[in-house]
Amino acid sequence: MNTEDAPVCAVIFDLDGVIVDSEPIWREVEIAIFDRFGADIRPFIGSGHLMGMRVDEVVAYLCEHLSIAQALEDKIVNDVVEGVVRGIKGSATLLPGVFDALSYCDENALLVAIASGSVPVVIDTILERFDLKGHFSVVHSSSDEQFGKPHPSIFLRTALELGVAPEECVVIEDSIKGCIAAKAARMRVIAMPERRFEHDPRFSIADIRITSLKDLRSGPVAELLGLQVPLA
Repeated sequence: MNTEDAPVCAVIFDLDGVIVDSEPIWREVEIAIFDRFGADIRPFIGSGHLMGMRVDEVVAYLCEHLSIAQALEDKIVNDVVEGVVRGIKGSATLLPGVFDALSYCDENALLVAIASGSVPVVIDTILERFDLKGHFSVVHSSSDEQFGKPHPSIFLRTALELGVAPEECVVIEDSIKGCIAAKAARMRVIAMPERRFEHDPRFSIADIRITSLKDLRSGPVAELLGLQVPLA
């Protein structure tokens, strides 16, 4: 069966940049911590290359390229995670359309899950702050996988825990690496890139692009999900 022919049974949401506006918090914390070492990571962040990577992979990559001792990596990771948790508790906001998107999935009997590159403590902090814990059948972190995105294992494991085939899943992602991972898992992909990357041609790997979760009720998304197209 071709991917596009399989019925859609589940929608898998990325977390950072899709459900919660936490990407600026990650950037601010990472910049501040590496500034302590006299290392400017702004060019790396500005390119978008780090988006979708696990925090341990980000830190290892930056330490290698900026000649920071490998022995400091664990400390840096812990400092980043602690800073992000504080930031989420203090200033994070949900992105537009989250609860309406969840209602739309519920109305159409679609299972919903989170597959995030964040560490469990960050995921739990977000879910608790915004009272989202009861909305998802599965919540999975790539920290539990050997490899982070763009490896497809996080999505394959999420589908397995949902009890559906990968071909029956649609993924909503804001990063190129996440889109690649979902496609490698044989899933359909809705890209929701940050505004600064919305015209990046690499997002053409996705089946469609949206600007926010408010667009989940649109005709193109309904067609992708195999649902009745809403009247204009």
